[in-house]
Amino acid sequence: MVIKFCDMEKFYGHGNSSVHALKNVNLHINSGEIVAIMGPSGSGKSTLMNIIGCLDRPSSGLYEFRTKNINKLSDNKLAQLRNQHIGFVFQNFNLLARATALANVELPMLYCGIPGRKRRKIALELLEVVGLKERVDHLPSELSGGQKQRVAIARALVNHPTVLLADEPTGNLDSHSGSEIMKLFETLNSIGVTVVIVTHDDEVAHFARRVLYIRDGVVVSDKKIRPEITNQPMPDAIVGFTPRKIQQP
Repeated sequence: MVIKFCDMEKFYGHGNSSVHALKNVNLHINSGEIVAIMGPSGSGKSTLMNIIGCLDRPSSGLYEFRTKNINKLSDNKLAQLRNQHIGFVFQNFNLLARATALANVELPMLYCGIPGRKRRKIALELLEVVGLKERVDHLPSELSGGQKQRVAIARALVNHPTVLLADEPTGNLDSHSGSEIMKLFETLNSIGVTVVIVTHDDEVAHFARRVLYIRDGVVVSDKKIRPEITNQPMPDAIVGFTPRKIQQP
């Protein structure tokens, strides 16, 4: 089990202006799952995503990530956990406009002090994993929406994350590009990457194996909709990629 919530609550504000964003959340996500979080605007799904990604903390209750109680971690320890074990993919790609695809993927490693030659090697390998081997020197303005999202996914994989979190990852893509991105998530999931996707799109949710539905801060349903992926053929470029191993407590 990689994610566990017990009686988790989240409040924003105080007194009469307080907002009860999440209410009595009890759920777990196992290593290797691909899960979609759905719900109307204002339902609490983005708040849940932020807490899963250690960008925010619960107001009460328990959140364990890899058996660690998040509320007991210092800010520095929380940032370390986030940087080592969680990859983020966003609807708007969040790429640097004046940097090449290669440079965008290298950026997180630059902040971590990884030497230039090693950064380049890792970034090139990851761009091949996401199918952009021939686009490494292109700027974002020279890439399609689907290609930009592939660069963003490659960047999210630099730490070989335990969990990949995607917030409306196909929201700015046409249906064909969106389908290709979801197939890439499926492939990554099939080699052991745990994938959690926030979406309002039923077609995107169809790629998940399990769907959580949130309304008014409450998880109102939790359904497994398809069996886990097994024996899926791997593109050659992805064979050597493995997620960070889950350590037993």
